[in-house]
Amino acid sequence: MTVKIKKRYAHELADDVVCDILRLLGLPEYFQRQTVVGNGRDVIIETDEEVVFVIVSRADASDGRNAFLAQYIPTVLSECITYNTQKRKLLFIYLLDTSDAAKVPFIADTYRIAKTLGIEILNKRQLNMPEIKPYSSFREWRRARVERQHYNPANNSSYAIEDEYGYTVFGKLYGANGKEAALMACLLSRIAKRENKQLFFVQVKEHGTESVSATDRRLLEYYGVGLDGGEIVLDDRQHADRSTCRKQDEFKFNLLEKFGSKKCYLCGCEIESAIIASHIHRITDIDHSPLTEQEKRRQAVDADNGFWLCANHDKFFENGVITFGLSGGLLLDGSLTDVQREYVDSITQNRQILPHHLTEGVRFYLRLHNERVGFGND
Repeated sequence: MTVKIKKRYAHELADDVVCDILRLLGLPEYFQRQTVVGNGRDVIIETDEEVVFVIVSRADASDGRNAFLAQYIPTVLSECITYNTQKRKLLFIYLLDTSDAAKVPFIADTYRIAKTLGIEILNKRQLNMPEIKPYSSFREWRRARVERQHYNPANNSSYAIEDEYGYTVFGKLYGANGKEAALMACLLSRIAKRENKQLFFVQVKEHGTESVSATDRRLLEYYGVGLDGGEIVLDDRQHADRSTCRKQDEFKFNLLEKFGSKKCYLCGCEIESAIIASHIHRITDIDHSPLTEQEKRRQAVDADNGFWLCANHDKFFENGVITFGLSGGLLLDGSLTDVQREYVDSITQNRQILPHHLTEGVRFYLRLHNERVGFGND
């Protein structure tokens, strides 16, 4: 039996590891080792009837949340999909580290993603974990991701949001982030199809990245992920050829970077499909201003020019029922009746812009907004 191992990882995949993999697969533990050139941290085992791809983790789970396993899955998935054979193809994971470090929430999530994609862990018994269950819905996955981010607030490499059209992945493409984004998109594509919804992929380019790698592109195409959702170039936010104010993917991305997940700033509602990327200074007013196209675009996507708001608070704000003063305090329209004021109060928890959110940019846009809706500027 031939076992193919990539040259760049051959020194890490000793014969005893290969023998254990063969044993767990129920195959004879004798093999011919063949070192091959290529990407993918895996071993490829070819029998008379099937080709088995086994993704092998790194030996130390404390190396990093993606470096242990997640970043290798998309490459091997793509390899498996495009491997030219008439034989049945199977895909598994083998963990070189099953210690407590391999059970932390970020890594455990990778196991659930793999399970959702139909990839089993060969030596999962050694993990001594509760049953690994696939994600059943976007909202279940989203709740788990938000919970994990409490452990590491800086974990914001890529984002996914829900809106009235379906789901959008904002995938950063540089380095390991690109692999994480590809894996996220494959997972959410499977969930979106199950829920009869659409998935959009917005490419977030930085550090000179041109686009999704050819390997990941093949994988995303296989999972039905379209790459026509648009793009954001972090290294240059002033592209003149993309000056339209109606291009709002970047605005949403910037709000995610500033405020985090979609959650109404005023009432705390976390039902993402009901949360709007709401402008302080309206797009229609920017469109009809005498500003240059470049400045129009800058204001239209500026995170200081908006909040995440639920549908109620979005309309209240746009129509001047409520606003913020320049000191950050919530203001209500003085013409409201007592009953109306009581209602607004009852659904409004946060009545102050947090100090680290109240920038000079926010004050600039509030001045324009408050003048339009007839509030003074304190």
